[in-house]
Amino acid sequence: MTGLLCKFIERRSVRIVSVLPVCCIKYVCNINISIMKPTLSLPVIMRRLIMVLPALFSCLFCYGQAELRPDFEKAVKLLREENFREAEGAFSDVLGKATADKLKKHCFIYRAFCYNGLGEYKKAVSDLDRAIALDASDLASYIDRGKSKAYADDLEGAQKDFQYVLTKDSTEKQGQAALFYLARICGQQQQFVQAVRYYDRCLSLDANDAEPYFNRGASKNMLMDLAGEIKDYDAAIRLNPDYKEAYANRGVAKINLLTGKGNLKPTKKQTKEACEDLRKAKQLGDNAVDDMLFLYCDKE
Repeated sequence: MTGLLCKFIERRSVRIVSVLPVCCIKYVCNINISIMKPTLSLPVIMRRLIMVLPALFSCLFCYGQAELRPDFEKAVKLLREENFREAEGAFSDVLGKATADKLKKHCFIYRAFCYNGLGEYKKAVSDLDRAIALDASDLASYIDRGKSKAYADDLEGAQKDFQYVLTKDSTEKQGQAALFYLARICGQQQQFVQAVRYYDRCLSLDANDAEPYFNRGASKNMLMDLAGEIKDYDAAIRLNPDYKEAYANRGVAKINLLTGKGNLKPTKKQTKEACEDLRKAKQLGDNAVDDMLFLYCDKE
């Protein structure tokens, strides 16, 4: 058995935060049966880089309690630095003094992010429940709660939140995020046909996002659609030329396409394109391709 470590990158948030790519999936490539078997899992830590805009501060404090602004800004700074425990305490302090619903809502949301970073997912869900109670029209909170539920292994609850978002927004950013995460949950449950369908819908709304192409390719692999998988990696690389995981997976898929036809020892000429992909992945920093390079590209 050889192993390829590939990142199952999390979608960028549609709130005022952006998500750092931290989630990994391992693809174990069985070179004899020509298939990569992923151990699918949702991310265990949601690490967000908070980017608070000046307009948000103005909005939060325009109805008073301006004296809490320094404390809130300090809490956000701690969260940006991923100092989750101190940030959690700082947001709790602000919540103890806050009376404005808008301020309390954002404190609950950001404290939930702290709990996610600490692995305390049930507490994160509880805080997002409170944020939604204060503003049930904010669909981003349902997305965030769905993700926290998924981290807590409540996949059914997560699906309900994402499905609810789709009843309110089936075409815009929140709807796209819901489709993306529903697809990921289907992958977690090994429902790869449905995962592909969700990614199809997601990409029909935004065909310029490399991540759904990459993830759809991984799902197609599990359906033995190697040609379709390669096309999705082609698209992911076209959109992100430095996507090392896509190069690695495409290289392996090309080799699997050869070995799956009974050609267990393809020639160097036959593996030329696959080896170019694997070497590109290695050049970009993916050391997990070393075994495949040795077996199919460097070994005489």
